[in-house]
Amino acid sequence: MPAKLLVVEKPVRKQLLKLPTSVHVRIIKALDAIKSNPVAGSKLKGQLGSYYKYRMGDYRIIYLFDTKQSIVSVVKIENRQGVYK
Repeated sequence: MPAKLLVVEKPVRKQLLKLPTSVHVRIIKALDAIKSNPVAGSKLKGQLGSYYKYRMGDYRIIYLFDTKQSIVSVVKIENRQGVYK
């Protein structure tokens, strides 16, 4: 079931602009894939259990999917080395 709305938080948008153009384009395509299939990512474990991660090369997209309202909220996009801190 595709999401009705994809919300990218303001700090995430700022960080996205700092990334190289080639990575930026790949992330935009990945966000389209997440919007069309919100459960495509893996569910995180532990305290972050309500969040999903979507792997894209060396980068991870961390997002929350509200099933009742069908909204995907992207909360973090970062290199895999620092995304979980």
